[in-house]
Amino acid sequence: MSLPTAIQFRNALGQFATGVTIVTTMEDEATPIGVTASSFNSVSLDPPLVLWSLAKTAQSMPAYQMSGGFNIHVLASHQSDLSNQFARSSDSKFEGVDWGKCDQGFPLLPEYAALFRCKTQFQYEGGDHIIFVGEVIDFEEKNLPPLVFHSGQYADKKNKSKSDLPTEPSVDLADGTFSDNFLLYLISRAHFQTSHPVRQAGRNIGLSEAEYFCLSTLAINGALAEGDIIARLEHTGHIPDKEIFDRLERKALIEIEAEKVSITDQGRNIVVGFLAKSKTLDEKIKKHFTPDELSGAISFLQKVIDITGSDIPELW
Repeated sequence: MSLPTAIQFRNALGQFATGVTIVTTMEDEATPIGVTASSFNSVSLDPPLVLWSLAKTAQSMPAYQMSGGFNIHVLASHQSDLSNQFARSSDSKFEGVDWGKCDQGFPLLPEYAALFRCKTQFQYEGGDHIIFVGEVIDFEEKNLPPLVFHSGQYADKKNKSKSDLPTEPSVDLADGTFSDNFLLYLISRAHFQTSHPVRQAGRNIGLSEAEYFCLSTLAINGALAEGDIIARLEHTGHIPDKEIFDRLERKALIEIEAEKVSITDQGRNIVVGFLAKSKTLDEKIKKHFTPDELSGAISFLQKVIDITGSDIPELW
């Protein structure tokens, strides 16, 4: 067996999938320092010890050697851009990053899959790296999928299929009951919960769901005849009638002219505000899934829509 080149050795090591961390500390109590590191690992449970390593040639090496501690942020799957930012050799790694300080004075990032706050216990020579061993004085875990690095690139964490999924019937027609693995119940509950912020916002300003559906339809499609609006919404259970059109007009949220209904600037502002609430929740939910999981979920829901909605018109 011939000795491998450095590149061959690195490629072989790349077959071991790792998580990705950003390790932060302070230089002279004034300058935040941070590096991306995939060398993080556990050492001991009692006492709680972890390690990571940094190249001896790194400009930030003196800061880590002298600071007395560091924060290790295990990145979530949606944070690859942040990982790239801290992996570059730059004096402005924290530019555009909303960070604070822990009670040790070290930089603390707002998002992570897990956080380990450490006091430096040992520093060891490790070839062309220094190995830092830290005692964990505090930690936090969030329910976010981790960012994974494998074979020189980011990868998605995939859970193996479970063989213990429920096999009993999800619906009991004899008793008129269903279990919590009933697919249509899960879809309905997910819709109910994710639409709750918009429903609540509407109630806060005295706007009914039918009124909101009417406004959002007009915001997206432009001016429509009353009959066209009704036709688009009749399958939703929120069908606007004459009273609703009159109420929206009195509120100056719509205008009716030449048998066409159009949304006013005030009405559009309400729709935009509600859409912003939905977008915020959308982004919050997506952080809990890997790109592959999101792609699968979108494909699944689109397929459900195709299967069940061939005779139902598009809302927007």
